[in-house]
Amino acid sequence: MGKHPTIELLEGLNSALIYALESATCLAVLYLAYHFLLRKEKCFQYNRFYLLAAILIAVSFPLFKIDFNPENTPAVLNSIHQVGNEVGSEPIIEADKAYSYTITAKSQRPFLLWWEALLLFYVAGAVIGLMKLLLQLRFFKEIIWFKRHRTRYKVKEDYFLVKTDGSMPTFSFFKYLFWDNKLELTSFEKQQMMDHEMVHIKEKHSYDIMLIELLKVLFWFNPFMYLYKFLLEESHEYLADRKVALATGNESYSRLLVKTVFKKMGLDYGSYFGKNQTVKRVQMLTKDKKINFIRLLIPLPLIGLLFFIFSFEAKLPENLTIDSYQIENNTFGSEDIASYPTKGVRNWEEFLQDNISYPGEAVAAKFDGQVNVRFTVNTKGLLENLRFDEGLGYEFENQVIDALRKGLKWNPGRKNGQLAKTEIILPIQLRKS
Repeated sequence: MGKHPTIELLEGLNSALIYALESATCLAVLYLAYHFLLRKEKCFQYNRFYLLAAILIAVSFPLFKIDFNPENTPAVLNSIHQVGNEVGSEPIIEADKAYSYTITAKSQRPFLLWWEALLLFYVAGAVIGLMKLLLQLRFFKEIIWFKRHRTRYKVKEDYFLVKTDGSMPTFSFFKYLFWDNKLELTSFEKQQMMDHEMVHIKEKHSYDIMLIELLKVLFWFNPFMYLYKFLLEESHEYLADRKVALATGNESYSRLLVKTVFKKMGLDYGSYFGKNQTVKRVQMLTKDKKINFIRLLIPLPLIGLLFFIFSFEAKLPENLTIDSYQIENNTFGSEDIASYPTKGVRNWEEFLQDNISYPGEAVAAKFDGQVNVRFTVNTKGLLENLRFDEGLGYEFENQVIDALRKGLKWNPGRKNGQLAKTEIILPIQLRKS
């Protein structure tokens, strides 16, 4: 008999919560590496790809499940792996308990159980985020439509120049350069601003921002997504500043940054000239510090370690044996009948053997030996009161419980002609190969 659909939903929700926690952990660790090692380095293109890689790593590494043999791995790595996976050793939501609730004569089912409210809250946040994104994209579409008569396609540079007539600041979005043609600047300064926006267009910075905006719809609850968006925009501005300053000179370009009166209009998905803090941009332009290439390499082994922690699972070659069950405190006489599986002991034990695999938690703990599973066969032939002599972790214990639930039905015992409960001991041998 399969699980109730609600139980399966809760188990899926538990897995999703663990995934979200592991993903946030990856983002946090990689952010710390960026903050202390890379943020002040003038390797802006490297920083951009590091931030993009960090986001993709965080959302993908927890999805991978690669088996490894801990006996062939250094003990220090096994310890790190075990500590790093503590979050997944116990369920955040215990499905059976979360699904059950007490009904008395005067009570009824709550309008919303807590996990239903949590799921509804997440879906509402994702829908609001998606609607906000679609409205912003529609806003840009309307701007392009209303300004179509002031738009010119530049064939050589492959972009659209949209003159805004002072209705909005200079900014770029994909191949569109929105140009405030009423700016009171010299021709040289206007060219510098245009070159700055052209860097955004040629480097395809809008794709970076749209990627993280889409991820924010799914991970709207994760504050690191918003932080990474800010860091990406910051690296975009530094990169565009440096390329223009190299062509026109740091001093003149710094004067332009200070001179420009900038303001933010809420167009979060475009890159525009006055978006970041002017002082920080000027400081990055005037820094003479050389790039420390050792710092650039330090995050690489850290990424490898995160891959090992979140994508690998400890697993030895399976060596699990289901021994013949025993009757605990056997008081059944020669004329009595103890409980037994309906379709035979051998078929029942083979079913368990096929549906129980060696536990990852036992491998990590270097368990080697026998664990006894005790249960009671009641007078209806159903199993109840399951318990373990040795704790082997939620995943393995849940495996055994599921196998026993799905296994063949038992015939109830008879003692002195009456139906009787039977206490069963099932030995399971776990041997490291």
